[in-house]
Amino acid sequence: MDKAVIYCRVSTKRQTKEGDGLASQATRCREFARYRNMEVVEVFQDSQSGSLIDQPGMQAMLKFLRAHRKDNITILVDDVSRLARGMEVHIRLRTEIASVGAKLASPSMTFGEDSDSILVEHLLASVS
Repeated sequence: MDKAVIYCRVSTKRQTKEGDGLASQATRCREFARYRNMEVVEVFQDSQSGSLIDQPGMQAMLKFLRAHRKDNITILVDDVSRLARGMEVHIRLRTEIASVGAKLASPSMTFGEDSDSILVEHLLASVS
């Protein structure tokens, strides 16, 4: 069974107390993992703007992935906008994710390596 981690993010600490943004993202990713026959081994969360790359949950996830590089872990995000806000941060995070040997998957879109998939990903990231 392939291994996965889940990354969830809301924009403010207030959103962690009001509503269920983090929980709903994690639930949707867990359902997607079951559908794809993946074992979720860890969940990482942040509650601040996606325009920042040095978020504690993201950094903890990257550290975890570095330590488990040989496991070929997939990062599950509910939506591309939960990963980052804005192209610069998105591209920096994608570079970091690739450097730790991980890949991305989402129930909302396909993260592919072909030019069409990259174009769609960049368009969605630029408007998120």
